[in-house]
Amino acid sequence: MTDHIDFPPNGGLPVATWSGALEKGAKLAAQGGDRAQVMFCYEGLMRVEVGEDRWFIPDRFGIWIPSGTAPQVEVAHGIEFQTFLLHPRFSARLALPDQPTVLRATPLMRGIARRLRPSESISTAERRRLGWVALDEIARLDRPDLHLPGSGDPRLANVMSHLLAHPRDANSLPQLAVRAGSSERTLSRLFQNETGMNWRSWRDRMRFVLALEGLQMGRKSTDLAAFLGYSSTSAFVAAFRRQSGMTPTEWRHQR
Repeated sequence: MTDHIDFPPNGGLPVATWSGALEKGAKLAAQGGDRAQVMFCYEGLMRVEVGEDRWFIPDRFGIWIPSGTAPQVEVAHGIEFQTFLLHPRFSARLALPDQPTVLRATPLMRGIARRLRPSESISTAERRRLGWVALDEIARLDRPDLHLPGSGDPRLANVMSHLLAHPRDANSLPQLAVRAGSSERTLSRLFQNETGMNWRSWRDRMRFVLALEGLQMGRKSTDLAAFLGYSSTSAFVAAFRRQSGMTPTEWRHQR
């Protein structure tokens, strides 16, 4: 079952905000219509899909959703979910990309969302001031790349779906080509043409975002190395460092 969020009346304010808990397995159709929005995840992990593309949003990260975009959100681990629906008159001033973009959350954003909940007894003037602060902060947030491009080509989409469920199979492009009913050369070309990434880059990105998901759920590096198809735990740690600039242990601690 897919849930929907009922935003409070905007009343001309810069942002309308919703903040609350979503349980593991919850699915959400985030309806922004002609309004851009920013969704944040805390204390868990969510997956966001727009068309064939996926973004993996761990604890203390969020995603910018441009106007006219219809994302589907699935909660992989119970979270505190916050979303800001931006007034169209003001969102263009942020100069953010015209495609979904991952953002790194800050304590300030989390505090503003909690303060702007409809149950909070604050004046309209204070809500307006906090809305302006939220817009200013959103424009300044870091933008790490946790985007995993998808594909509308049925051969490549089949391979991608299989790898997301069985990432240890990502060591053999020839075997994946057999699954796709194509040649290795054709499958390699499809990755480049459909995602803008070569096969190895897409595979490494997939492994990284699945590693983040696993670490968020408390899985150990040894377990993740086997699950993701690495030859050893040290190979997994080295690959994770190349993608994030830190080891899995350091990533856990910096959260």
